Amino acid sequence: MREGAVASLNALLARIDPGTGVIAPPNPAPAGSRRSDGAAPFEEAVRFEEAAPFEEAAPFEEAVRYLYEELTPGGAARAVHGAGTGRARDLLRRLGDPQNAVPVVHVAGTAGKGSVCAFTAEVLAAHGFRVGAHSSPHAYSLRERFRLDGRPVAAGLLVDELDRLRPAIAAVERAGLGRPTFFEVTTALAFGLFAGRVDYGVIETGIGGLLDATNVVDRRDKLAVLTPIGLDHTDLLGGTLPEIAAHKAGILPRGGLGISVRNGAAVDEVIAGEAGRRDTGLEFVDAAAAVREAGTGECGTVLRLPGWGDLPLGLPGRHQAGNAVLALRAVAALARRDGWALDPGAVRAGLARTALPGRFERRSVDGRTVVLDGAHNALKLASVARTVTELYPRRIVTWVLAFKHDKDLDAALRAIAPAAGLVVATEFGTGPGTDGGGPAPRSRPAEDVAGAARAAGIPVAVEPDPVAALRRARTATPTGAPIVVSGSFHLLAALDAAARPAPSPCP
Repeated sequence: MREGAVASLNALLARIDPGTGVIAPPNPAPAGSRRSDGAAPFEEAVRFEEAAPFEEAAPFEEAVRYLYEELTPGGAARAVHGAGTGRARDLLRRLGDPQNAVPVVHVAGTAGKGSVCAFTAEVLAAHGFRVGAHSSPHAYSLRERFRLDGRPVAAGLLVDELDRLRPAIAAVERAGLGRPTFFEVTTALAFGLFAGRVDYGVIETGIGGLLDATNVVDRRDKLAVLTPIGLDHTDLLGGTLPEIAAHKAGILPRGGLGISVRNGAAVDEVIAGEAGRRDTGLEFVDAAAAVREAGTGECGTVLRLPGWGDLPLGLPGRHQAGNAVLALRAVAALARRDGWALDPGAVRAGLARTALPGRFERRSVDGRTVVLDGAHNALKLASVARTVTELYPRRIVTWVLAFKHDKDLDAALRAIAPAAGLVVATEFGTGPGTDGGGPAPRSRPAEDVAGAARAAGIPVAVEPDPVAALRRARTATPTGAPIVVSGSFHLLAALDAAARPAPSPCP
């Protein structure tokens, strides 16, 4: 959408009466917010797609097609195979190095990265700062990867930024470096969208850390945050926890600050050693204590911290207490460094309003609760299983599962076995991916998932079509028990239309 159309749309929005049910104009910026050019913060970031002229849809669809189909495939994994950060840095250099335009919180780890990013961004925003957050993968729409003040970026703004990037993408290829990947370009999009618009950027790594395309920020004031580390992407990062930790610790800033959850002696030693080599001031956080003390039930999860009282979390699950306390330590470090004070009310508000698509997202199908969660490795699935058990005690839970080819099925199915009454094994990749872009990568055959379920002692049914699998789960699940859809964000996208948002379980 070009400037004239934006102005017309904003004028139209300003005239709409909120009482009609039509989208209301954006709220004014919170007190204390600021933007370097003096413009109204994020006026352009609230171009709601549902109010945009029809002609905006075509450029966005073309942008999605270009990203999925015309860029080098391989995403974040390709860099770990050998491309490193060189091509990403060359692309950003041609764009004026937007990655160094604002202070960055950089988050790596095996589990909890997206949640820590979301908690951090919301607490910062609640303090009146303008915040950009970049996370991956997305669940339903590409726009989820780029959030400005908690909202997915508007389609028109994303199209405009991609148009600005295209000449630089072509120049990188002409220079003999190869065409940039989807992940390198979406990372550059995030940095470009945030430059000059935000006070803080919160950036999630793709795979690993050291060679990840997000690991290009040169500012000494970058704050690195490391979440729990487990076995995932072992073909790329190594087959042991210390090997994987070495990749993750590669984001620690030289002469800067780092915060890491405690993982165990072997992993902590690797992280501390890398911090010493980089002269990084490192702080370890005992997130396990917060997890033990958390309160959880059908209405959600409460973080309990000495001196803070009970802090309700917007993301359910006992494990989210650990993610929240890690995010709070990161925000506190920023406050100390940058000379502002934590506001208890803002902390409470930010934690409570944090939300993420596809993370224990409760939906409804014919009156049955369906939980959509993109957990795709044993560490994450174990957290989902514990949450299901605590929120729905003594219920027989049915799981609808599909996985990509690189996942350890045996470990994944063992992780959910204590909370699984039945697994319906299914597949994805039979149609377009999210946003109608390129086709989703085909999953492991449903029979492979079924074999791992049987080995874990879980009753299993096989239904390759995901919509039919959800119907079968609904029929097999007792009244009052939930259905959990998990294993891949691609499966969630395939079932998005089949499950509608559910009302809150609490008054």
